[in-house]
Amino acid sequence: MMKAVIVANGDINDYVFARQVLSDCIGYDYILACDGGLRHCHVLGVVPDYIMGDLDSAPEDILKEYLDVPMLQFSPEKDQTDLELALAFACEKGVKSIVILGGLGGRIDHQLANVHVLAQAVKRGVKAELRDEYTRVRLIDKQCRMHRHEGVLVTLLPLTTVNGIVTEGLEYPLKDECLSIGFARGVSNKITDEWAAVSIKSGLLLVIQTMM
Repeated sequence: MMKAVIVANGDINDYVFARQVLSDCIGYDYILACDGGLRHCHVLGVVPDYIMGDLDSAPEDILKEYLDVPMLQFSPEKDQTDLELALAFACEKGVKSIVILGGLGGRIDHQLANVHVLAQAVKRGVKAELRDEYTRVRLIDKQCRMHRHEGVLVTLLPLTTVNGIVTEGLEYPLKDECLSIGFARGVSNKITDEWAAVSIKSGLLLVIQTMM
C-alpha cells in the first residue's frame, strides 16, 4: 500500500512531534511540500519529493535551496486549495494512506477547509488524517480503530447525517444510532479498553482524538 506525507502551510508548533511523525513514516513513498509547507520541511531538514501549489507563501530564499526538487506550480486564481491539489496528486500516484502535517492551527477557515478536504480522500478510497501534537483528525465512511492513550478524548462529529453508528470500547457507547449536523452529542468521549472501534452504515463521520 503506497503512502504519503503532505506538509501543509498551517501551524507546526512542535517540531519534535513532527520529526517523530516523519520518523514513523519512514518507508513512505512520497513527501509533498504544499506551498509554504516547504518552510516546515526546511526546519525539519527534509527534502520533499515534490513542491506544489501556487507558491505564494513559500519563501523565495528557501525555494532557491530546493531547485533540484520537482515543482508543480499552479495559478493563484484556482478553484482548489494547495492542499486539495496535493492530496489529489497523491491519490493519482496510487497512494492509499496520507498523513497531513501543518493542516491544523492558524485561521479557523483554513482548518475547516482542510477537514473538508479529507472527504476528497474518502471518495477515492484513501485513508487520510490531519495530525499535530494534540490532535488526530480522521474522516470515515466505514470504520476505524483507536488505541488508548492516557488523557485522550474522542469526539465524533457528523460531516453529513450519519446512520448506523456502532462504537466499542468507549465510555458512552452508540448502538446502531444516528448523528445529525447541528448536534454535539458525540463530543468528549473516552476510550475505556485498550482499543476502541467506530463503524457506520452510511454518511461521513469525523473521528477526532485529542490529547489533554
